[in-house]
Amino acid sequence: MTFEIDARPVQWTGTRRLVTALFSDVCGSTRIAESLEPEDYAQLLGSFREIWRTTISEHGGKIVSIQGDGVFAVFGYPDTHEDDARRAVDAALDIHDRVRRLRVPENSRTRPAVQMHSGVHAGTVVISEGDPEIGRLDLSGDITNTAARLAAAAGVGQVLVSEESLGPYAQFFELGECTKQVLRGRSTPLSTVAVLRRANVSRRFDATARRGLTPFIGRQTVLRALRRFLDTDPPAATPCFVIVAAAGLGKSRVLEELAREIDVERFLVLRGGCEKYLDARVLQPFAQMLQCLLGVTSRTAAPQPGTSSLPGGNLSGLEVEAARLLQLPGFEHMVTGPSADAGGVVDRFGSLFKALASSRRLVMLVDDWQWADSASRRLMEYLLHEVGGLHVILAGRPREESAEWIAGAPHLVLTPFAASESVAAIRRWLPEADPFLAGSVHAYAGGVPLFIEEICHSVAAGGPLRSPQHQGRPQAWLASLIASRLDRLPADLGRMVRASAVIGNVIPIDLLQRVLGKSCDDSELRALAEADFLYPDDRAGTLRFKHGITRDAVYEATGLGDRTAWHSRTYAALLEQARDSEREDALEGLAYHGRGAGNWDRAAHFAERAGDKAMAAFALDRARSQYLAAMEALDREPAMSSEQGLRWCLLANKLAMVGIFDPLAFDNDLSVFERAVQLAARIGDEQAIARSMYWLGYMCYGFGRLRAGVDHARDALSKARALSDAPLSAQISAALGQMLVATCDYNEAIPLIDAAVTAKRRRSRLGGGMAVGSAYALSCKGSALADQGDFAGAHQCFDEAMLLLGESMHPVGTSVRNWICVANVWQGHWERAEFIAVEGGRIAENTRGLLLLAVSRAVAGYSRWAGSGLRAGLDQLRDAVRWMEARRGDFYASLFYGWLVEACIAEDQIDEARRHAARLLRRSREGERLGEAVGCRALAIAAARSGDTARCEQWMARAERSTDIRRSRRESALNLFARAQCLETTGRAAAISYLERAAAEFDALEMSWHAARARSAIG
Repeated sequence: MTFEIDARPVQWTGTRRLVTALFSDVCGSTRIAESLEPEDYAQLLGSFREIWRTTISEHGGKIVSIQGDGVFAVFGYPDTHEDDARRAVDAALDIHDRVRRLRVPENSRTRPAVQMHSGVHAGTVVISEGDPEIGRLDLSGDITNTAARLAAAAGVGQVLVSEESLGPYAQFFELGECTKQVLRGRSTPLSTVAVLRRANVSRRFDATARRGLTPFIGRQTVLRALRRFLDTDPPAATPCFVIVAAAGLGKSRVLEELAREIDVERFLVLRGGCEKYLDARVLQPFAQMLQCLLGVTSRTAAPQPGTSSLPGGNLSGLEVEAARLLQLPGFEHMVTGPSADAGGVVDRFGSLFKALASSRRLVMLVDDWQWADSASRRLMEYLLHEVGGLHVILAGRPREESAEWIAGAPHLVLTPFAASESVAAIRRWLPEADPFLAGSVHAYAGGVPLFIEEICHSVAAGGPLRSPQHQGRPQAWLASLIASRLDRLPADLGRMVRASAVIGNVIPIDLLQRVLGKSCDDSELRALAEADFLYPDDRAGTLRFKHGITRDAVYEATGLGDRTAWHSRTYAALLEQARDSEREDALEGLAYHGRGAGNWDRAAHFAERAGDKAMAAFALDRARSQYLAAMEALDREPAMSSEQGLRWCLLANKLAMVGIFDPLAFDNDLSVFERAVQLAARIGDEQAIARSMYWLGYMCYGFGRLRAGVDHARDALSKARALSDAPLSAQISAALGQMLVATCDYNEAIPLIDAAVTAKRRRSRLGGGMAVGSAYALSCKGSALADQGDFAGAHQCFDEAMLLLGESMHPVGTSVRNWICVANVWQGHWERAEFIAVEGGRIAENTRGLLLLAVSRAVAGYSRWAGSGLRAGLDQLRDAVRWMEARRGDFYASLFYGWLVEACIAEDQIDEARRHAARLLRRSREGERLGEAVGCRALAIAAARSGDTARCEQWMARAERSTDIRRSRRESALNLFARAQCLETTGRAAAISYLERAAAEFDALEMSWHAARARSAIG
C-alpha cells in the first residue's frame, strides 16, 4: 500500500513566539468614575496610560492594547529575553506603585484610593501585527486569557503570577503561599503565587540561595585549580583566570565556594557581577566592589564612610574617594558604550584600585562577565596590565553576547554533571526519587545543575512523581532561556535547529538534509555546536541535542506550519528507508512523525507494532509509551468506528499486560482500563467486555485495590465461562487465585490456581506466554504455602515456576524471585534472600520495571538489616517504600510496612514506626494482611517495654487474629516468641515456657535461625 503525503507547508499567518503576558487593570474603576467629574476621570485615565507606556517600555515590554482602564502588554517580542517573566513582574510592581501615588483631582467628591490588580503568565502565542480594533498586536493563544483571568482573580493591589512562568526568578521577589487557581476555560488548576514585593537581594546567586542550595557537587577539581592560581605570586603568565560555563552549570556557585575559603588575612577579596537587565550600569562590577567595601548593601543606599569594611591601615583617604566615585552626579545614569566615561570615571576607578593593591593583595571575583559594559572592559584591561599582585577570576558564558575573554589567560570550562553527580543533586530536592526517575531527570537536564534543580521542583509540585518528559512542555522560564539563544542565531542556522527538533533528539545528517532540501556544510555544524544546540553524536553521521529540554523548547518555538511539513517529509523519508523493517526505532519514528503529520490511523498502526516489539524485548517503558501513543492517535480520528473501538480496547489490554509488571507507572489511575470496559460494552462485543474487565481487575490488583480487583475478576470469569472460552477462563482463574492470595483467602485461592495451572500446562511451552502466566501463579501459591509454614511445598512450587521460565529474562522472573526471597525471609535465610533479591533487581533494571525493582530492593534491604543489623539495609528498605509511596503504589504494601514498623522500633525510632503502623493498618482494612502480624508484634513488644501491658495485649491479640485468618503456623510460632519478649520484664518463668514452645515450633518448620535465637534467649 502506498501512502502519499502533501509535504507543502501549511500557510499560517503570524509568528510563533514564547512571551510573557501582563494584564493590569484598575480596581473598582466604576466606583472611581462615579466619584469624579468626566473631565477629571479623563485626566486620570491619561495619567494611567502615561504610567503604563513609560513603565512597560522601561522593562523591555511592548503594549498590545489599552482598553479603558486596563492595559495588556507582552515581554519577549520582538526580542526574547531569558528573564521576560521577571521583567513583567517588575513592571507590574512599578505600575502598582506609581498608580498608587497618583493624586486624585482636588474636586473629587470622595477622593477614592486608586490601585491596580495584575496577572502575569507565560507561554506560546502566534503573534502578528494588529489593527485599531484589536490593538497594536494580534495574539492567538491561551496565555492572553489566562493572564487576564489571573488579573481578575488578584486582590486589590495584588500581582498574581503563574508559578511556572517565574522559575528561579521567583527568588527575586517576596511571595505569598502557592495556591491552585481554577480558571474558567482551563481543564486543570494553575499553580499561582501572589507577588508581595521585591526581595532584598542584589545578586542572582543570592536570589537562588534563598530557596536553598544543592550540595556542592563535582567541582572539586575546579576549586583546586583556582587555589593553585591564587597561590602563585605573582601569577605566572597572566593575573587572570577565566571560568567558562553555559547557563546553569554553576559558575556562580564555584565563585561562592571559593570566596568562602579564601584567607581574608592574606587577601582583600573584592566581588562584583554584571547584569543585563535594569540593574545594569556603567562599571557595575567595580561599583559593587566599592559598595561592599563601604558597607552599602543596595545600589540606591548612600555610602556611609563610618561603616566601611576596608581592612586595617591608613586607608581613610581611599574610603572617601570610593564614596565620592559612587556619588558622582549622573554616575547612576551614565550610558554604556565606548563614550561612557564622563569626567574620567574609568581613570579615577583605576587609580583607586591601584592604590588599594599597593596596600593589600587583591583578589577580584567577577561573575557574568559576558554582560560587562565597555567601560568595565577597559578598566579591567588597565588593571591587568598596571596593577601588580592582582588576581582576577572572571566567570561567564561561552560565545554569548559577544563576550570577549582575556588573551593568554587560562580557561577552565565547566562541564555538566555525570550521572552519579546528578543523582546526588536530585536526592537533595527529591529524596523519594527512584533510579529511573533520577536517570530521566539527568538525561532531560543534560546534567545541568540549575536545570536539574528546577525540574525537581516542577516534578515535586506536579503531584505524583513523573518523569520530566511527561510533565508536558518545558517550564516557561526555561523555554524563554533557550528561545532567547535561538533567536540570536542566523536565520539559516535557526531553521536547521528547528527542523532538527522536529526530527528528534538524535538527528541523522542525511535525513536532516532531505527534510531541509539542502546540504549542511561543516562550518554550519561547527557553528551549531559552538552555539550549544547540536553536537556530533557517537554514531557517525548523526547529530544530537545537548539535552531534552533544549529540543523540547525549540520544538515548542517552531511554527505549526513548519512542524507539520517537516514531520510529513520525515515520515515519507523514514517510510521509504524502512519498508518491511521491523526495527523498533524505525517503527517508533514512523509512529511519531505520522502523528506529527496528522496521519492518525497509520501512526496508531506503527505505534502498536513498536509497542509489540518493545514488549517482546521486555522494554516495559518503551512498550507502555507506544501503546499509549497508539491509543491517543486513534482518539484523534474524527469519528471512531466500531472496528477502531475494538482496536482501542485491544491496545488497552496490551497496555495492561505491560502495566501489571510496573503499575507504579500509572499513578494509581484506572481511567484507561475503565474506559476500555465501557467502550467494549457500547460496541456490544462480549469477548472484548470479558477481556477488558479481566485486565481492569488485574490492574486493580497491581494498584493494591484488592477487593475491587476480586470483584472485576469474578465478573470477567463469569462472562468467559458463558462464552465457553476455556483459555480465557483459565487465565482469569489464575489471576483471581493470585488476588485471593493477596487477601489471604488461601482456601479458595489455591484450588483456583491449581485448576488454572493444570489447564494451562497442557498448552504451555518453556518460556512461552502460558508458561509465564503459570510461573507467576505457582509463585503466588508458593507464597501462600510459605506463609502457612509449608516451606517444602512452597519451594516445590518455586522450583516448578523457575523451570517454566527457563532462560527467559521476562520481567515475571523478577516477580517469581521476589516471592522466593520473601519465603526465605520468613524462614530466616537472610543471605540467600538478599542474593536472590539482588539478582531479581538486575532483571527489573533491565526491563525498566519500577515496582519489581522496588520490591527487590525492599526485600534485599530488610534481609540485610534483619540478618546483619546493618542500618544501610534499613535505609534501602525505606528508599524502596518511598518510591512506591511517591507513585501511590500499594501492591503488598502491608508486608513492607510491617517490616518497617519492626525495624524502626528495634532502632528506637518510635515516631517513624507509628507512621508506618498507620499505613499498615490501612492496608489490613483493604484485606491485605501479610505484614499485619509482624507489625503488631513489634508494637506489642514496644508497649511492654514501656510498661503499658494493656496496649501490649491489644497488639498481641490483633497479631493472633491475623494469624488465625491466614492459618499461618509460622506466624503462630513467631507470636509465641513475641509473647516471651513481652513477658521478659514481668515474668521470667512464663517467658521461658513460651520460648521453649517457640523453639520447638521453629525446629518443626525448619526455621533454624529463629530457633537458635529462641534458645539463645532461654540461656
